[in-house]
Amino acid sequence: MADIDVSTTDTAKPRNPWLALVLSLAAVGLGQVYNGQWKKGLGFYLAELLVALVMVLFWADFAAMLLCVSILLGYNLFVAGEAFATARRSPGYTLKPCNRWWIYLLCLAVSLGSGAAFERVVKGWFFKAYEVPSASMLPTIRVGDHFMVEVLEPGDELRRGDIVIFCTPETRGRDFVKRIVGLPGETVEIRARRVLVDGAPLEEPYVCYTREGILPVRDTFGPVTLGAGEYFLMGDNREDSFDSRWLGPVPRDKITGRAGYIYFPGDMSAPDWADRLGAPLR
Repeated sequence: MADIDVSTTDTAKPRNPWLALVLSLAAVGLGQVYNGQWKKGLGFYLAELLVALVMVLFWADFAAMLLCVSILLGYNLFVAGEAFATARRSPGYTLKPCNRWWIYLLCLAVSLGSGAAFERVVKGWFFKAYEVPSASMLPTIRVGDHFMVEVLEPGDELRRGDIVIFCTPETRGRDFVKRIVGLPGETVEIRARRVLVDGAPLEEPYVCYTREGILPVRDTFGPVTLGAGEYFLMGDNREDSFDSRWLGPVPRDKITGRAGYIYFPGDMSAPDWADRLGAPLR
């Protein structure tokens, strides 16, 4: 009887194309590792990280953001398809040192960990995504709207009319979104709902009023002169906004971001839902 090479027989396991596809979709390059091509898998993974980091620089524009997401999705599908095709072409496969369950788990953990780290970098240095829980910025931002915010550097210039994110001790650690009405050194006053800046009425086509009657503080306020580095912020829905009328002027170092665009409108039943998709926040 001829001798049988037991070690070779036990380790000869053809690659499952569908499993290679699923693994690659779960973590870019993992399907290639499953196929024994760990160098190729590592190359695909590193290339995705590099491309993603470069693309983040273009997220300030909604159309560019959509294009970047589409490119990354297409890249992931290409890598998964390559893993599928390679597995189909190699029916007789001998297991390699990289074909261990713990290596697969390690690759998946590295992929998830790098994804979480990438998200933290993006949120800390570039952009943040927010969902609006209140009606204080109606009609510009509606309840449930998801919008993208540019993370500001200390030296970034702020302009009147910018919609910004801020957090002060008075907000108890919560991020608020309001519009800049008054700039450093200006005197802000509200008389019968009309905002005056240095005595001149401010044109505010974005303002919303839903109730009758004039109330103190809400509709009659000031005057207050802003110090250096202080901004007067108000919600567009003047009757339902906790803003500088109660919080006082907001220091520049408490303003952390500037709203860019709505990337997903909240009310999908609204007739203008499609029109608001990607709408800039002005």
